[in-house]
Amino acid sequence: MNRESNMDIAVADQLPAECISHIISLTTLRDACISSTVCPIFKSAADSDSVWEKFLPSDYKQIISNSVSDSSLITSLSKKDLYFHLCHNPIIINNGAMFIDTRYGFETRPVDFGVYFDGSDNGEGRKVVLDPLAKMPKLSEGRGNGWMEIEMGVFFNVTGEDGTVVCSVFGFDRSKSGIIIQGVELRPKSRR
Repeated sequence: MNRESNMDIAVADQLPAECISHIISLTTLRDACISSTVCPIFKSAADSDSVWEKFLPSDYKQIISNSVSDSSLITSLSKKDLYFHLCHNPIIINNGAMFIDTRYGFETRPVDFGVYFDGSDNGEGRKVVLDPLAKMPKLSEGRGNGWMEIEMGVFFNVTGEDGTVVCSVFGFDRSKSGIIIQGVELRPKSRR
């Protein structure tokens, strides 16, 4: 180890662990994980609850207590373990209208899609999360070319006559800006 590295670690030894934790909590999640590899003092500081609580949603206690998940998660896990638990086990909230997305630090709302024959009520709509977590119901599928294919719904033309088919995308909020719809393709449903 060179003299400069020894001086850096010596300075870190003189700082209180709470101070190091506070500094790390002001960085990004990635920086917190990297700083834990510097030395044992940084690892202890980076793994502290005060650091990881900054990466959880500010109302995480209320969210967990109002969800169908086990509320003992709040007390039984360290904040770091709770964060990674939520990454791999998303919490459904608001009767399935949202889920906590810890990767981006906000609640994600599904986009509503609908397809129906104009003038009838025989259509079907569905909610689709455009970037679903592994355990979320997946109605979207990557096409291998950077685009995503989504089954918007199904409809049945009872009379067999010509008419207008309405395809709609609705329920956007500000977090869903920037969606590009390349095209809509109507296909007959295979009979099984």
